[in-house]
Amino acid sequence: MKANPRLDPDYFSPHSWHDRVKRWLDKHADDPFLESNVALIRQIMEHPESGLRMVVNISASALLNFLAEGRYKNLYEQPIIGGVTRTVSKERETVDDLLGFKEHPEQYYFGAAALGGTGVRFYGEYCMALKAEKVDADTQILDRDSYDLVLPPISDSSPSRVASELKGKWSRDAIDMLTLKVLPELQGANRLITTGTVSEMILHDQDFVELHKKGEILTSSIEEVRQSPDEVAMESRVIARGNAGYPPTALEILWLQRRDQVVQALEREGIHYRMVTLHGRGYQWR
Repeated sequence: MKANPRLDPDYFSPHSWHDRVKRWLDKHADDPFLESNVALIRQIMEHPESGLRMVVNISASALLNFLAEGRYKNLYEQPIIGGVTRTVSKERETVDDLLGFKEHPEQYYFGAAALGGTGVRFYGEYCMALKAEKVDADTQILDRDSYDLVLPPISDSSPSRVASELKGKWSRDAIDMLTLKVLPELQGANRLITTGTVSEMILHDQDFVELHKKGEILTSSIEEVRQSPDEVAMESRVIARGNAGYPPTALEILWLQRRDQVVQALEREGIHYRMVTLHGRGYQWR
């Protein structure tokens, strides 16, 4: 791109995501495993039971509020979390403008694309996976965390144009967008990819494909709530220390109480609650 030569013109492109994948594959046609791996990625992501889902990470306090009120609130609705009223920042308003939500940003709810795992834990230790039918086919997606739009090198280029090039639609573009995201890591691989590897590649730490769901998220929208074994192990350690004669701190007691309240609230709502590994394998817990 002339505006900023640091941005790869084959990736930051006005062409469809399907065409971008095809161009990438054409450039690496001599890689013997690549075509089969791309076919496997599509098969894994399209699986009706374990395929792509929109996930939303949330803290224990916010999850309890959500379960009590029956609907999830975004920052424009000024939710009260942990006794504090939350609201949007100027930076968030700028980002939402770039995403095309200037008129009615309060109508949009953000999440990430995931197969298994526990989502983007930076935003909360509980990962709510939405039912597939609760996410419209034309839901807008972005190939990265939208805050990247106001950071270099994108902010040094033409952020509005680049944002339009990085958008897509959930049903039409998600698989191609995610495939293009993982292709560089598959280049030169001498084996076929597995479901666990795909799960880890498409959502790793704070590197994810973002969804912008228009319309509210209700408790009836939730397929299951997932949690990392790290929090479960921490809970076990706190309890074990208490049993050994080392009483938990006030903060630890509050944390344990909230965890127990979350489990009870989820059971009342009839929402499945699972502990899963980073690769999405897991079991029903409690």
